[in-house]
Amino acid sequence: MPHSLAAVGQALPSMTTWAEKFGSHLLLAIIIYLVAIIIIKIGNRTIHHFLRIRINLSERRRDTLHSLLTNILKYTVYFVMVLTILPLFGINIAALLAGAGVAGLAIGFGAQSLISDFFTGFFILFEDQYGMGDWVVINTVTGKVIQVGPRVTAIQVWTGEIVYFRNGSISEVTNYSKSPSLAVITFSVGYDTEAETALAILKEVLGEVQNEDPNALGEIQILGVNMLNDSNYTIEATMKCKPYSQFSVQRLTYKKLQKHFLDRGMKPPFHSIVMVHPETKEQ
Repeated sequence: MPHSLAAVGQALPSMTTWAEKFGSHLLLAIIIYLVAIIIIKIGNRTIHHFLRIRINLSERRRDTLHSLLTNILKYTVYFVMVLTILPLFGINIAALLAGAGVAGLAIGFGAQSLISDFFTGFFILFEDQYGMGDWVVINTVTGKVIQVGPRVTAIQVWTGEIVYFRNGSISEVTNYSKSPSLAVITFSVGYDTEAETALAILKEVLGEVQNEDPNALGEIQILGVNMLNDSNYTIEATMKCKPYSQFSVQRLTYKKLQKHFLDRGMKPPFHSIVMVHPETKEQ
């Protein structure tokens, strides 16, 4: 028993020293982490100021570069932070790097997709395939671009879900936001309304939409009657709109068309079926 107490008494100073050393290293690691956070915040502000003040770019192009550069800064600072903190706890970075060199061939095969993501991300940026805020179709998924990073692209679909794509997996992109859109207005009219009257109403309504909706850029084209149906005929027109705003312009146009036709007492066409029963002869 006395020998056990003596051993504990001898171990206590070394345990105290180890605890103090570990505590100081832990405190230093926390300080390094806080410094990294500060560097990232200062770097983000610097990038924001540089892109806003020093470079003359479009808004979407500026937002895209901001997203990409801030992501690169974050990854770089965190990587340096980890390499700085690990030696504090006795982890030999040189040995890790040497081991990584030995295992590099095996890891390299697994990292091919990661490298592909980064290269594709830079090509997307420099070719300006899409940018922040653009409405796009990526691999059959339609949505608004909310993040462009060196590795992934994120789009938000109209129902709110966010879909992430590895840049290397993107095979096809359709961008609706780089050029004006065309609103195609197709409206069915009953045969009791003359075509000239219906086309005049359509032209009048499109003029109102052009004046009321800032998304309507004008250039109205009345295409005329394009189809004869069983109980009605179809008139058609087009109007140039701001990128990816054709659907809101169409909705407003249809709403006004319905009201104009009702105000003039023109009822919407309905399909009607006439059934003729043969007369029954009395026996």
